[in-house]
Amino acid sequence: MYGNKLLTSDVWQMFREIFEESGFEVYESRESFIEYVQTEQQKRAEDRRIAVGELTERMRDRYWRVEETGDAERTQFFISMLEATVNPIISRFDDNSNEKT
Repeated sequence: MYGNKLLTSDVWQMFREIFEESGFEVYESRESFIEYVQTEQQKRAEDRRIAVGELTERMRDRYWRVEETGDAERTQFFISMLEATVNPIISRFDDNSNEKT
């Protein structure tokens, strides 16, 4: 296959001639490949990872905007609010916790 088309012997011969005319040598080989197809469960897990990554990136971007203002008090307030919000979530899902949601 090349692109979405089937590579026929006529088309392959045309490619060979183009390469040879340009001074390139053509090396032939055969190989097999396994196409990875995600299950619905894997797709949902990937979507969750992407969502967490986006949330983390938004938080980090907002922090840097606050930090760049040069207002140390406002930056510390941002960090304090972030800790107050995130720490309970982290604690709830601590590895040592047997609680499931």
